Amino acid sequence: MKQYGWNIYLLIILLSSCTAGFDRINTDPRKSDSIPPGDQLTAAAYFMDGGREMGYPNLYLFQPMVQYLSGAPGMSAGGKYILNEFYNNCMWENLYGKSIKQLADLLARHKDNPEVVNYCAAARILKVYVFSLLTDTYGDIPYSEAGMAWYGKNYTPAYDRQADIYADFFKELTEAAAQFDLSQEPIYNDILYGGDIIKWKRLAASLRLRLAMRLTKANAAMAKIQVQTAYAAGLMTDEMDNFRMLHDDYAYPDLRGNSYAQALQEDKVYQWAKGCSTFVNYLKTENDPRLPTFFTNQDADGNDITSITHYLSIAPGMYYWDDELRYVSPEGVIIPAANKYCFINQPFYQLHTPFLHMGYAEVCFLLAEAAVRGWIPETANRWYQQGIRAAIDQLKLYPEISYIPEENINAFVNAHVLTPGKEIEQINMQKWVALFPNGFEAYANQRRSGYPVLAPITDKGSESQTNGVLPRRLFYPATEAFSNTIHYQEALDRMGGTDDWLYRMWWDR
Repeated sequence: MKQYGWNIYLLIILLSSCTAGFDRINTDPRKSDSIPPGDQLTAAAYFMDGGREMGYPNLYLFQPMVQYLSGAPGMSAGGKYILNEFYNNCMWENLYGKSIKQLADLLARHKDNPEVVNYCAAARILKVYVFSLLTDTYGDIPYSEAGMAWYGKNYTPAYDRQADIYADFFKELTEAAAQFDLSQEPIYNDILYGGDIIKWKRLAASLRLRLAMRLTKANAAMAKIQVQTAYAAGLMTDEMDNFRMLHDDYAYPDLRGNSYAQALQEDKVYQWAKGCSTFVNYLKTENDPRLPTFFTNQDADGNDITSITHYLSIAPGMYYWDDELRYVSPEGVIIPAANKYCFINQPFYQLHTPFLHMGYAEVCFLLAEAAVRGWIPETANRWYQQGIRAAIDQLKLYPEISYIPEENINAFVNAHVLTPGKEIEQINMQKWVALFPNGFEAYANQRRSGYPVLAPITDKGSESQTNGVLPRRLFYPATEAFSNTIHYQEALDRMGGTDDWLYRMWWDR
């Protein structure tokens, strides 16, 4: 990463000028006249990924919601469905106030400059991705008027309907892919793809595939057309095309450190981020060789005791202290209560760990499901097995990971064959495993596909504010009620008048 020569002074300027309020977003881009488009693209990429502001919702909301993890105190927000305004607002404030601000400014400043057309094309693709995170989380959101307070003098942007946002996503991805021009200046300082335009085009097609499959419930006809368009455009072909963010060993608030790892390292939360029984037990049932890669167990002295505890997992919604009984292994070994549950493995909370936004494995599973639906001329089982293999291979991204022997991978892949009538479930269950630790996409796909089927939460103190029902979205930030009152109320009216986190957004119906 260091070879890109990231400018610390630029980072400080960008951070100090960021804010969450729409009336202040992008207020005076003249302060950054000297920032080249490549640096703005870099800043937008770091902002969409870096800082605990993006690590928090992943760790404390979405991962417990899809029952990857449980146990840590903050996980009650996603594990028991208790509103936490801070975690609820993190994505909104970070992405609107920082990443979108940079992308919108770059595009407005350079839209008529043919020499930087490749930067603009890449920025449009990133913009679609960032807005997809927001709309898939909140529903109707400010989109067409967002991030343009300075240029458009609009400090209260309208909330676009999600159906309209998705239609524009597909248009933007089409135009962005066509906009790349090899005769113009390449993308310098590209921390995502090193200036490789072919890989950017593959990302555009792969992102289209993801978003198209999101619509299988809401508009199957549109989903089919967009899947076929993505399929014809040229998708990711292997792990080298992965949409991943590389990081260095920097603690918060430096954006060059992994945001998820920064959240896990805060107060050593990784010690209490326990493997949820829904996830761990599925891995056990499948004899999945990734189980010891994802989780470990140690005693009070730091000794590995997984062979004794056999990856004991914690029920969804439980705190690690809820069950104070000690663990007695089948061999009669006694483990104190505080050490009995397995917890997330070390490679996932290293600051220099990459973050995978979208990978080749996910593309394979999307193609497998599209084939099952008869939308593409492919064999579903081929892509299902290729997805499993790619999902195991992608773990090599993580530092200090223990590689799984090739013969073990082959045996696991060969043991997994699609069963007629159960294909959608099998594909999405393996996709759930492949997405770990990306709670953002896992939460979206669970609502879309219904998999995994979530276990009832443990709610000893009757804390759940939904009676144990999975929220279908997050609340809008409370500040929107007075900073963007009219458009905020319009969005609420479309939901029946209240900001309801059980309300199913357009593609979730």
